[in-house]
Amino acid sequence: MRSLLHFSWIWAVCFGCHSAAAQTTLGVSETPDTAKTLTIDVHPQMVGGSASFDASKSGAVLRATAAIHTDAPRHNAHLSIDLLQAAGEPLIRAAEAGYDRRGTAGLGASRVRARWNWKPLPSIAVAVGRDTLHDGWGRRSLFRGRHSAPVPFVETRLDGGGRLRYRHRIEALQGAASIYCTPHATGDPRFWVPQTGAMRTGIERMVVSHRLEVDLGQRLTAALWGAVVWNTEEGTRAFEPHYLLPLTSLRPSEYAQGSSDNAIVGLEGRYRLGASESQQRFLYGQLLIDELIVAEILGSTGWWGNKYGLLGGLHWGYPRGAWRIEASGARPWTYSHFTPTSAYINGLTPLAHPLGANFIEGTIEGHFSRQEWTVHGRFTASRRGDDPDGNAPTGSLPQVGDIDRTAESYLWLGGTSRSFTLVQLDVSRTLHLNKKTPVQGFMRWEGQRTTLGPFGEVGMQLIFGLRTTGPFLGADW
Repeated sequence: MRSLLHFSWIWAVCFGCHSAAAQTTLGVSETPDTAKTLTIDVHPQMVGGSASFDASKSGAVLRATAAIHTDAPRHNAHLSIDLLQAAGEPLIRAAEAGYDRRGTAGLGASRVRARWNWKPLPSIAVAVGRDTLHDGWGRRSLFRGRHSAPVPFVETRLDGGGRLRYRHRIEALQGAASIYCTPHATGDPRFWVPQTGAMRTGIERMVVSHRLEVDLGQRLTAALWGAVVWNTEEGTRAFEPHYLLPLTSLRPSEYAQGSSDNAIVGLEGRYRLGASESQQRFLYGQLLIDELIVAEILGSTGWWGNKYGLLGGLHWGYPRGAWRIEASGARPWTYSHFTPTSAYINGLTPLAHPLGANFIEGTIEGHFSRQEWTVHGRFTASRRGDDPDGNAPTGSLPQVGDIDRTAESYLWLGGTSRSFTLVQLDVSRTLHLNKKTPVQGFMRWEGQRTTLGPFGEVGMQLIFGLRTTGPFLGADW
């Protein structure tokens, strides 16, 4: 076990030395740094076991990564293969959402991530790859969440070092896998995630988004955000020139094409608390609008077309750690479209919040370190309106087209109540086994309760082992 954890192969190669020497011979007093490095790293991130009263949730726990990194003055690249052997429902849900394939036993999972970053000019940065993505300052995001699986993307950032920053991103999203499925979640059985095999099929939709961020003084930062999802129609609409132009207004462009695509806009902000930037104390929030008519809100009609989401939180850092409190929610049918192929999803996984829509969620989490010891804790509670029988959609699953709705008015959390509560406590200690790679011994207890209407289920689990990164607390939705 010890030799396995310490297996790390790092290889650095220096290129460009001959060209630097030639420039020195020609009388150039200062030569640019042309050194390039190649690093190969193979190591398990976590090795341990899981114990539970339910024998099916006990077993080995393994996270491992094989990665290649390159680094040069103006560009760098990263390629990694991630492996996960899971025991317990939270780890299984994490595999369903964030990985590419599941093994034949339904517990192992794998994914491939890659990214190339290039900076042609000091104020321009370009990134191309297939990776997980996140927008916003919260642990969750109503715009783009890191829980979703890696997607192919092209991203351009403009930042001249002033108050304004801009980002333009294009992503290729996959469709749902049409293979054998068994239930791992409550809701319409047509949309359960496959137990084994590929989690998604080929490219089915594209999404373009842009974000304009501005500093309004020394403490307040605001951002405008917009996105459009369109169906590729088997490759005939792989590219829409209207959406590929930077700084274009996405919603009017979508409307000019007959409103056939799915447009989303939003506003977010962060207010820094205190004078020190290193302590990372700030308030933050997001407002997402999928569709909104003010008259319907003022009239309290509950019209299904008022689709929006809210998120807010407080992050408080201090010398030995940090804690966070965050709340979020989204109205029914948010992120959906009348055609499921234009929904704001990747495969069957929501791109923004993992609960989809028609939910509210609250989280309190924090960590504390003292000498060699670190303690992490998290409490998450959520409630969503579900449709267990699959005959009366509640607007909680974005992959269900709003053309299937059965009413014109939908209450927030309408349907059968699905509640989920999770408490996690992780304690670890650094072991001085290797100077290059820190190793921690850890033990984590978690308890969860799920209720669907009058039925409830309670589970407890103890996970323990050694890790080099973390903690990996798994899914909490």
